[in-house]
Amino acid sequence: MRDFGLGDLFAGAAGGRPSNGPRAGADVKVDLHLTLAEVASGVNKSVKIKLLDPCGRCGGSGADAGTRPKRCTTCAGTGEVRRAQRSFFGQFVSVAPCPTCSGEGVMIASPCKSCRGEGRERGEHTIPIDVPAGVATGQYMHLRGVGNAGVRGGPRGDIIVMFDVAEDERFERDGEDLYTEVLISFPQAVRGADVTVPGLAGELSLRVPSGTQSGQMFQLRGRGLPRVNASGTGDLHVRVRVWTPTELNGDEKKAIDQLASVLTPPPAKRDKGFWERMKEALGA
Repeated sequence: MRDFGLGDLFAGAAGGRPSNGPRAGADVKVDLHLTLAEVASGVNKSVKIKLLDPCGRCGGSGADAGTRPKRCTTCAGTGEVRRAQRSFFGQFVSVAPCPTCSGEGVMIASPCKSCRGEGRERGEHTIPIDVPAGVATGQYMHLRGVGNAGVRGGPRGDIIVMFDVAEDERFERDGEDLYTEVLISFPQAVRGADVTVPGLAGELSLRVPSGTQSGQMFQLRGRGLPRVNASGTGDLHVRVRVWTPTELNGDEKKAIDQLASVLTPPPAKRDKGFWERMKEALGA
């Protein structure tokens, strides 16, 4: 059974085996590489992977054609042996997998010539993966019962999909919130302007009010990433930095000199810096 439900997201490792009977197949880990744009909307992916399948010749039993596995005589088919020991405190009973059949309860007298009694063979599969929106690097989900087949009829294990989200040079990510920076000119900071900022689905417009200071943060609500396995969307935080030209032509130098002669000097007391405002935004 394929289980792509969000209830399996962040689940613990699966796999294992019953106390007796055929052993379950081993789990398989798959690394899935994603872009931030794919994370923003969720995406359907598929991966090619080699898995162990039930043997086509013996049907997974491990026994050659015309023969059948026989019940283990050591454990009488239970797959476990019990040993009683007496001590000063009384009698203790220990239970362990049968050493003769390795806990399977059956023995193969005539092994299949194709799989040599293991009951499985390797095959290639294309596995679809429904990636939910909002996942992050290091998170994972289970695809239950689609991993390696177990030995001699054992159930399949799981596929564990590990998410690896590539960094996007336009943004810094903090959970479902995104942070970015844009440059504006001095006139835009003084007079105010509509500036273009990067967004996940395309460029966005941000109104910068008059008197904006370099390093000031603005918040675009709902323009971040979806919350994984929950409702709601994070925000996009935009830091505005005033750009200072490094080279000026004659007219520009003359204009700057005229401006300097009439411009009010900056205050002596410094406002909160960028990192202080960043800590406040992050709740640190």
